[in-house]
Amino acid sequence: MPTVGIDLGEASSHATIFANEKAETFEFPMNPEGYASLKARVPSDARIVFESSGTAYPFHRQLRELGFTDITVAHPKELAWIVRSKKKNDKVDSQKLAKLHSVGMIPEAHLLDREDQVFRDLLLQRLKLGAEISQVKNSIIGYLKREGLFQGLPDTTDHFSKERREAMRAISFGDDRDLVLSTMLARLEFVEELTPPLEKRIKAQAKENEDVKLLMTIPGVNFYLGSLLSSYIGDVRRFPNADHLASYLGIVPGQRDSSSIHRVGRMTKDGPSEGRRALSIMVDSVAMFNPGIRQYYAKAKTRTGSGTMAHVVTMRKLVRMIYAMLTQREAWRWERSSLTEKKLQALDAD
Repeated sequence: MPTVGIDLGEASSHATIFANEKAETFEFPMNPEGYASLKARVPSDARIVFESSGTAYPFHRQLRELGFTDITVAHPKELAWIVRSKKKNDKVDSQKLAKLHSVGMIPEAHLLDREDQVFRDLLLQRLKLGAEISQVKNSIIGYLKREGLFQGLPDTTDHFSKERREAMRAISFGDDRDLVLSTMLARLEFVEELTPPLEKRIKAQAKENEDVKLLMTIPGVNFYLGSLLSSYIGDVRRFPNADHLASYLGIVPGQRDSSSIHRVGRMTKDGPSEGRRALSIMVDSVAMFNPGIRQYYAKAKTRTGSGTMAHVVTMRKLVRMIYAMLTQREAWRWERSSLTEKKLQALDAD
């Protein structure tokens, strides 16, 4: 069976057909005519490989439409460790991909299907809106502190309670500072109004996702946090064990071995940063409800002498527990059933 390595470009790409120890390389434009020529030259049963990039998703869909079924997307960072060469161009890269694929040496990347991709987009937009809301709120607080007015606001636990917002709108400087403050408040309200439609769609998806509902049995994990982490984990069965999942999330230490010398460095931070961020937030929120997680963190901090390192160690602990939950289809051992029920009922609320 022939293997085909394709080095993707914006306007044109190079493909190498490797069969019977012979390689044929050609260039084709990234347009309907080019795809037609690719289909005409590449056997329908060929094993095709290309690197993950910005054009990987649309090109993958295009190959499916052309009738190709054996498609592999290579992980670019891991592939770089395998293929190192002073000679590098599009033609050579396509040849390397084809030859490596023929001997099963391609590190595979994970592509989402269309439905999961759109759901991920919804989650990331909500994440970005949340970050923007926090940034605007901090700007308003900083501005009012600078003007000596923050301490005079109504005493409420929420810095932006209804009572405080009314007090902020009532502030009058009598100069252009009124325009500055009113602009910041208007910007905050505008961004906040964008979140409900996103949350409504995320809730609807979470309601139908069994993995998300399992994660929601963990006190401290709501529909959004569970959905975000689940989106990056995907089908947990693609990870042989919890260590592979931790490695994917980039929370394992880098390791460099030479002979009898073993060096362990900081966490790799490979993989999706948003998934790692979701897990980091989850550790903090779960620790608020679970004494065992708090104790585990405290012991790790004593042992390592670093709060940051202890946090990462606790993230790995939580990954092992989540992996067991998802593979064994079991709820959180310390689940609070009444709290879980409330969270699930909230998924039906508008």
